[in-house]
Amino acid sequence: MERKLVIGGHRGHKSEIRENTIANFEQIKKMDISYIEIDVQLTKDEQAVIYHDFDLSLKTSLKGMIRDHTLQQLRQSFEICTLAEAVAWCKKNEMGLALEVKMQPYTMWEDREILAGLIAKTIRHYGFYSDCFVFGADYGLLSMIKKLDPAVNIGLIVPFVPVDPVRLMKEMGAVVYLNYVEQLTPDLVEELHEAGYLVDGSVINTKERLNIAQKLGVDLAESDNPELILELLEEENAG
Repeated sequence: MERKLVIGGHRGHKSEIRENTIANFEQIKKMDISYIEIDVQLTKDEQAVIYHDFDLSLKTSLKGMIRDHTLQQLRQSFEICTLAEAVAWCKKNEMGLALEVKMQPYTMWEDREILAGLIAKTIRHYGFYSDCFVFGADYGLLSMIKKLDPAVNIGLIVPFVPVDPVRLMKEMGAVVYLNYVEQLTPDLVEELHEAGYLVDGSVINTKERLNIAQKLGVDLAESDNPELILELLEEENAG
């Protein structure tokens, strides 16, 4: 069976407006994009916010990490939205959501249970189940979310080739298997598909990587330039 590759926006998309913000998401509403991938972290005052980098000094005037500042302090320095605001926007605009939990175990270990609770609570509050999945590499945190609300869909970042990938997905109660396209093989993708799982191969920003994703037969792929990837797909269909 031929599978359609679904393209999502990576952190929204790359533009002059800061990634992972509502203003950035607004730019892509008219594109034929089914979902956006965004990143969630915890602030000092235990607010779940959308931001990618651990080190704030990379892209802001602040130093330290998100968890070193309150939401108010962050908003005084740059535009940032909460998880609830992002989910509410996706719900209103019928935009699917892939939510990555950003976690550094050593420095954020005490945050895990709090963040898991906020994620489960927010998804349940908005009833945002069918068009959303939560993913990451911290399987313990993902298990916490699943225990708090079994209806939440989860995905696994798998930075290795498991001995038994189907067993791993089943034990975790996951629905999406994620890795860079270079770390996937046709046999692995086929095995996961036969077991009923979805495969996400990212990040796709060039025609070459798009070709790899198509040859592998992955289901989902995020892109920093989703409009470009959609144009390439349209050209292929037209040809």
